[in-house]
Amino acid sequence: MATILILGAGVMGSALAVPAADNGHTVLLAGTPVDTDIIARIGKAGGVHPKLDQPLPGNVRPIADSDLTDVDVEAADMIVVGVSSPGISWAVERLAGTMRRPRRIAFVTKGLDRAGTSLVTLASSLPSRLPQMSAFLGIGGPCIARELANRKPSACVYACADRQAADEFAALMMTNYYRLSTTDDVVGVEACAALKNFYSIGVAAMQTRYPDSARADGQSKNPTAAAFTRATREMARLCERFGGRRDTAFDLAGLGDLHVTVGGGRNSRLGHELGRDRTVSDVMAKELAGETVEGIDTARMLSTWLQPTPGLEPIGPDRFPLACAIIDAVLQDTPFKFDFGTLTIS
Repeated sequence: MATILILGAGVMGSALAVPAADNGHTVLLAGTPVDTDIIARIGKAGGVHPKLDQPLPGNVRPIADSDLTDVDVEAADMIVVGVSSPGISWAVERLAGTMRRPRRIAFVTKGLDRAGTSLVTLASSLPSRLPQMSAFLGIGGPCIARELANRKPSACVYACADRQAADEFAALMMTNYYRLSTTDDVVGVEACAALKNFYSIGVAAMQTRYPDSARADGQSKNPTAAAFTRATREMARLCERFGGRRDTAFDLAGLGDLHVTVGGGRNSRLGHELGRDRTVSDVMAKELAGETVEGIDTARMLSTWLQPTPGLEPIGPDRFPLACAIIDAVLQDTPFKFDFGTLTIS
């Protein structure tokens, strides 16, 4: 059995503790500075995470950030970073200051980063910031945290440039309800993990742009399906642009995760309101006030690629109409404009 340290007691970090604990591993669930109340709550007898439905297994040890020691980090055989993109700097600094020997680190964090004038995935930018990280592993694929925590069937993908490292971590985590595949296309998986949040905004907008009062949810399905297909194709082209493989976008990390994200969450909630001709600033000041909508940050970063780059396919409305419509809505803070009458799927 292994000792697994999870940094971040949000819903995803806490959910990953369940299959790890069910496999008999010792799990240290360390909260960030903003997780103090969550750690206190789940640390009580029978305590339940405020966004999950049942207590974590008994072999999960919750630790407040202030109580996490170098000894805890040293004892870990595997480290998982379960923070959202705003917390990645905290996690990197925490590990850089406590890791004393090489360790593989898996990341749930979904986001992009800058390397000079280039746009890169975390798989490309974080290794230089964590010299003791012997391998970067990306956790991707469709996974609603509450469902995983409640042991509902989930299928995800673990990625690492060293395929054997991904296989070994998957062997530690896989259960009869948490099914895992592996790939060496870590850049592609990380790119899709960020892009699916971004594209879910545009696809979700189609669900409310063309309301159907005859349906219980009031949403037309045909325009949503067309936009979903358009999003997947654009995601495949962008995935390749990052240095990943195009086919990764047509697997769990791409269309699989996009499907789940369109089905619910902050990015899709933003998209629903954009479909009703509201602006990003209006929604973020009201229904989503104080929330992190990671697709917005991705839109801002992708906007730098709107400029022609030698040797790379330009991002323009002819090849990336959905991406450009989302970027315009975010950067210009104007209603979402996507001309379905000019839509092509190819």
